[in-house]
Amino acid sequence: MINLEVFKEFLLNLIKDYGYFGIFLVGFSEPIFQPFPTEIFIVAGILLGLDWRLVWIVSTIACNFGAAITYYLAKKYGEKLMLKLFDEEKIKKGTLYLKKWGILGVIIASFTPIPFEVICWVCGSFEMPFDKYMIAVFLSRLIRHGMVILPFVLKDHINF
Repeated sequence: MINLEVFKEFLLNLIKDYGYFGIFLVGFSEPIFQPFPTEIFIVAGILLGLDWRLVWIVSTIACNFGAAITYYLAKKYGEKLMLKLFDEEKIKKGTLYLKKWGILGVIIASFTPIPFEVICWVCGSFEMPFDKYMIAVFLSRLIRHGMVILPFVLKDHINF
């Protein structure tokens, strides 16, 4: 079993050492397997001096690429692979949630404690329409990442 604190330190060092490419790798991995929200690393990157605009663009695009990969992995390998990656209870919650909310649920999930990677795996496993799924993922990440970046934008534009 992987030590989560060591893994988190590894990801933070990716941001510190590789900047935007590190943000890309973290964002890309979140929908596939990564247990930490990309937003932690977005804040770290901005605090390290990365431009918030590029961080927002890179993180959102990276999450979308990762979400596309996750969709196809889940579509091909389905529940069997999901059960190796995630707790069965999380899968059940994600499945019930998406059955209730559908595509809109992908966007709403940004504001819930349901892990984003579980949502992506469930969407692929149950073959949600790919184009609608990708639009929902894009909007979801754009909003969620934007909410985290907003205080930095305001700080740059408003004198406190």
